[in-house]
Amino acid sequence: MSGKHNTASVDTRYAGIQVQTSLYGSVLPLGYGTFRAKGNLVFYNGFVATPHTTTQSTGKGGGGNQTSTSFTYNAFVLVAITQGAIGSINQVWKDKAVGSLSGFGFTFTATGTTPQSPWATLTSSYPAQAAPYSGFSYVAAASLPLNNDATMPNFSFEVLGQLATAQDPNATAAYDARPEAIIQDFLTNSNYGAGWATAQIDVTGLTTGNASYATYCKAAGFVLSPYFDTQKKAGEHLQELLDATNSEIILHSASTGMVLQVIPYGDQAISANGATYVPNTTPIYSLGYDDFITNGATDPVSISRDSTQDVFNTVPIEYLDRLLSYNTAVVQMPDPVDVALNGQKTDSPKTLHSICRASHASNLSLILGQRNVYIRNGYSFNLGLKAMLLEPMDLVNINEPIIGFVNKTVRIAAIDIPGEGSEESGITFSAEEWPFGVASAALYTTQTPAGTIPNVNVDPGACSAPLFFASPALFANSMWEVCMFTGGGSSWGTADVYMSAAGSTYAKAGSVTGPARYGTLTASLAAYAGGTVQDNTNTLSVVLVNGGTLSSIDATSAANGLNLLWVDGEMISFQTATLTSPGHYNLTGLYRGLYGTSAGAHANGAGWGRCDTAMFRYPLTVGQVGALFYAKVLSFNPWGGGGRTLAGETAYTYTPAAQAFPAPTGVTITIT
Repeated sequence: MSGKHNTASVDTRYAGIQVQTSLYGSVLPLGYGTFRAKGNLVFYNGFVATPHTTTQSTGKGGGGNQTSTSFTYNAFVLVAITQGAIGSINQVWKDKAVGSLSGFGFTFTATGTTPQSPWATLTSSYPAQAAPYSGFSYVAAASLPLNNDATMPNFSFEVLGQLATAQDPNATAAYDARPEAIIQDFLTNSNYGAGWATAQIDVTGLTTGNASYATYCKAAGFVLSPYFDTQKKAGEHLQELLDATNSEIILHSASTGMVLQVIPYGDQAISANGATYVPNTTPIYSLGYDDFITNGATDPVSISRDSTQDVFNTVPIEYLDRLLSYNTAVVQMPDPVDVALNGQKTDSPKTLHSICRASHASNLSLILGQRNVYIRNGYSFNLGLKAMLLEPMDLVNINEPIIGFVNKTVRIAAIDIPGEGSEESGITFSAEEWPFGVASAALYTTQTPAGTIPNVNVDPGACSAPLFFASPALFANSMWEVCMFTGGGSSWGTADVYMSAAGSTYAKAGSVTGPARYGTLTASLAAYAGGTVQDNTNTLSVVLVNGGTLSSIDATSAANGLNLLWVDGEMISFQTATLTSPGHYNLTGLYRGLYGTSAGAHANGAGWGRCDTAMFRYPLTVGQVGALFYAKVLSFNPWGGGGRTLAGETAYTYTPAAQAFPAPTGVTITIT
């Protein structure tokens, strides 16, 4: 009994987006400059599952058919990005692939203005759900392709956000934000700020003058692109900005009341980046022995000093490197003098993800290491109420003859006001030594990071024109077989091969695991009549169309077909490969006419290919022999991506001829 046996398989069909995590009351991210932001799905509808059925013949001769049905999914989505108005989306990451909004199926960007109109397509498609999402940027698609399991891909976006004015010289599409502008907006913005009034900030000291915070940051090359996506106190976010710019914040007594003031630690003049910073290095008070309050049992000035063993001369900075797709990077700049004297002692990395430039992180690392090494002494003293106008970050001179201080300059670090009834003890001041110059760093030119993040979605390009041949009968894996060589450019990795009898509907026939080594002859090859004896007279000259190499082997291996080639219908194995120029080889020590093929002559320009695992093989049914077929090669890059579609690939045609078995030789039939 005989007949066809048909099988069918159907993948799971999902009825909606498979949501892995759902949150209510999540943090609304806020960013400045140019940063990488995660996307959050805030709306979806219009879920569509599209079936795709392929049929493939199985077995030899009159075998059956195998039918497979899979599904692709699309949905109408809105993906929120960040609070506040943005400029644009520079690029998009989909998992590890890098591309553009349109390349990944997004068709609309809302920039987050206040007020903001609903997306017109949302209004026309789902009018009852058409929210404007004012003050929030988002991207949208009316039919976004989903993953094969109906989940949302992991999207993240390089966002040109608010206050982005300082162009990154190594990434010209990216602009960082000035720290002084960030602080002012972060504190006072009426939509998302910390609730401060502008009058509560010393705007002049923040932005104006040679000693201002703005001038210091510009001259030092300090620019930031913070992305606040975790819930913290506003003061914690603010402190990171200060740590990243070597500065401190105080409440300063002004005529209008207490105002916030930002003061850099920078103690040397800097002239760079179109700005000149001139620090205020004038002590406010000169304190003498009579100014200190003591109870008689304590010294007027108490001194503490960190042990050499406790001093870290290297402070690594962990930052987000823009040139490495905003992945974390660590830079460290040790203090060379202390390292030479005491060896390198490295602190744990200081996390400052608002920094996106290596030059900024390097300079800051050097400054912090210098501060650790050279600011080791701490001082404590009590003063009367006449010193109540002193503030943290002020400079004062100390004159204390017992310990030999004459105009010793220190910086006020902290002030402890006595409680009611304890005024006689005075105000307690803590100070740090102030060795001039250690709070500034030389503005070194830093090397661009050498690491790379591969673009796993790079277009591999179309395949090179395939070379087809019908397998010689003794070489074929089945009764009838067609083989194919193909490859591509430098970004080409693998491919799926689809075949069609009429050129309209294609079914997957198999896969190519890598680029094949094939090409054309660069000189004619004469016929050979020596049978199985090695041909040491003729040279096979070839060129590889897609690069690659050919290697020599020993004579025994060559005779066994381990360097097997298909050459214009003849199967040949070679022993020696000699490179004559890039991609060009002379092959000698030939074994001709293998697998029952004819060792005939071959013209210059004829096709050839290396028969190895990169060669595509496809078994034919009896009905396909002698019939024209169409083939398309859907190319992928080395990571299996590339975004190419079968509809966009070129169709190639081939008509396989039947290959006869050679007549047996050396057979003796005895009839008795």
